[in-house]
Amino acid sequence: MSRADLFEGKREASMISLTREDWAEIYYALETKSRALRQGKYGAEDNPGQDAEWIAHIEAVKQAIGPDGAAAAHQGVERSK
Repeated sequence: MSRADLFEGKREASMISLTREDWAEIYYALETKSRALRQGKYGAEDNPGQDAEWIAHIEAVKQAIGPDGAAAAHQGVERSK
């Protein structure tokens, strides 16, 4: 087994494997959370900048997933460490 094969095996093991439909559902759950944050329905009053950080993070995750879940289902999304 080559080093490239070992690397690819580790990469596959670190990837989350869900269906396109699963990813689409996650995408829209994140959209709902993001909308609620923008409307002030969530968030810590003691750290006003935190909402903007959460929104930016959610938007980055949504971009990786794609609205129909195809991007994540096709390429996979790495697990958080």
